[in-house]
Parts: sequence; C-alpha cells; structure tokens
Amino acid sequence: MSDWHSALYRRTGKENGTSDDIINNALTTAKKINRKMPIILSLKHLANILNIEYATLRGFTERRRFSYRDFIIRKRNGGFRLISVPCIELLYIQRWIDKFILKQLDKNSYSFAYESGMKIIDCASKHLRCKWLVKIDLRDFFQSLSEIQVYHVFKKQGYSELVSMELARLCTRIYKLKSSKYLNKYWIAHIKKYKFYYDKRIGNLPQGAPTSPRLSNAILFDFDNEIASIADDVGVVYTRYADDLFFSTTNDYSRKNALKLIKNIFEILPKYGLKPNNQKVQIIPPRSRKIVLGLIVDTNKVHLPKDFKKKLELHLYYCVKNPNEHTIRRGFHSILGLKDYISGLLAYVKSIEPEYYEKLKKKKLIPIWPI
Repeated sequence: MSDWHSALYRRTGKENGTSDDIINNALTTAKKINRKMPIILSLKHLANILNIEYATLRGFTERRRFSYRDFIIRKRNGGFRLISVPCIELLYIQRWIDKFILKQLDKNSYSFAYESGMKIIDCASKHLRCKWLVKIDLRDFFQSLSEIQVYHVFKKQGYSELVSMELARLCTRIYKLKSSKYLNKYWIAHIKKYKFYYDKRIGNLPQGAPTSPRLSNAILFDFDNEIASIADDVGVVYTRYADDLFFSTTNDYSRKNALKLIKNIFEILPKYGLKPNNQKVQIIPPRSRKIVLGLIVDTNKVHLPKDFKKKLELHLYYCVKNPNEHTIRRGFHSILGLKDYISGLLAYVKSIEPEYYEKLKKKKLIPIWPI
C-alpha cells in the first residue's frame, strides 16, 4: 500500500509547526517498518489513514466499545462453535488491516487454508500414494491463539510496541476474566512480558473476524516449520489446513512410529498455546482408505469418494426431475437457495474431478433452473 514519503512528511510537519525532534523520531520509527507495510506511527495516525474518529479506535483498543455480536452454530459432528461477528466500524478496520498488512506477510508454505490461490486439492495432493496417514485435530483453534501472539506478528513487521499492541487489540476479543482459557500455559508464561493498558484481560482471535484466518497462519509460521522439520527427519510429509494436521508417508512405517510422531507433536503444541482434540486423532495404516479433507489420496490422483458421488447424483436427479418439490423436501427457503447450494457442489466437483463433471453432463444431471 503506501503513499508515504519521508520528505513530504518532514515538509508537512514543519508547515504545521512540529518540532524537528518529533519529526526525526517519527522518521526513525518509519524506517524500521517493513517496506511492504503501511506506515503507522500512532493510533491517531491510523485514525487519519482510515478516516475514522480517533475516539472510535481508542474505544476499541481500550475495550470500551461494543465490538462483536456472538452467536452459536451446531457442528456437524456434535458440539457447538462460537462465531463472533465484528460491528460495522470494526469490520471496516479489520478489512483494512487484512488487505494492507496481513496480505503482505510471507506465505506459510505448510498451511493451505486462508490464502488466495490455495485450494483443498493442493493440500490433499501432497499426500498422494501414501501408505500411512496420521491426522491430528486442534481443539478451540482460534480461541487458543492469543492477543500476545498477534502482537508479535505486528512487532516483527517493525511497528512500535504501542502500535503493535493497539493493532492486536483491534484484531482480538475478550471473554470473562475467570474464563478457563486464561489458564492456557502459553498465556501464563508470556503475560508478564506483554505491555497492555486499561483492560488486563488478554484477547484471542475471534472466529468470524476477517483478520483471524491470515493471523492464524502468521502466528503458526514457526510452529509449522518446527513440525515440518520433525516430520522430515522421519520421512513424513506434513501439511496443515486450519486446525487439521496431516502426516503421511509412502515408506515402510509402523504404528509404533506413528505413535512416537504423535507424542512428539503433542509435546510441541503447548509451546504455541495449542491443544489436541484427542478424540479426533487417527492413525490410518496400509490397506485402509486414506482421506484428506474429504478427498481420497491413496491413489495416483486425488478423487472424490464414491459415497459423495452417490449422494450428489441422487440430489441432482431430483433437482432435474422436480426442483420445486425438491426445494421443499430438503428444507430450503427458496429455489434460489437450492440453486446456490447445488451450484457450489458442482463448482467443487469441477475443481477436483473435471472428468466426473463431464460425466454428469452426459448423464443430463446438471439442472436447468426455472426462472
């Protein structure tokens, strides 16, 4: 982004009667910031860039303004997920931070979620022809990543300690001080080194904020490299897709080796404030179907599972036969909702198995929707 010019800043400062010391200090601070990033010297400076009231930004960083609307959605496999949607003003701020700061960060080569150009198939393809597959799921993923870790993401880009803390506050949310998440060992170990003001509660990444996805990848940059190094040492391929960790090998392996790998990974997780979901850990041996992110990978080419295709074709059959009746039967509010849903499935199929999509066309199972 940046229309920053030091000479212009100096000239404007002098015209406004700013002292040379203040101007020179500001220019020294600006030189430390990554050249790909916008220059932000203070919260008031950010308010000017965003054309937003300074008091509004201050209210968010001091945790005094209403920031998020929470609602709960049911997970497919049981349980609930908390979604926190930022208010309109904060959403505008976070979108700016995501576009002009987070999008400029170095890409995490082991993470395949939340980056433009990355697809599910790219992650799955790394595990083709695997004989052994290990899956580890992280529990409370976004909620485990703290404001302190977000602070360090901005600090590494050269922003001052105060600006980094304020940017971190703009990208995180808080819960009750007695919440069990404040017992996270990472948070306890690092909180004394973290300089905060007004509110002693430490925030975490809210699921629902536009900044959270890329921040999670940036926070886990070192984590992914450390895990990949452990995997490489034993001839195992590692990828991460959000909170799902995948390990595979085409070599001779054993359950004992897989259990040792899992133990080593579990020992590293607390160092980054992460926790495993023990119920979702899987070791998949030879002669068992290997599925990564819903895609079969134990063959020479990624493809869709048969049960997915069977359900899809049944769906499409009724869409072609009587879309109005199928809309009602499947509980959609309108035929437009059903159309969007089916169109999404077909786009997914086309991106994974274009030849199967062509078969669906030949079978005349691609719906022609009534206007």
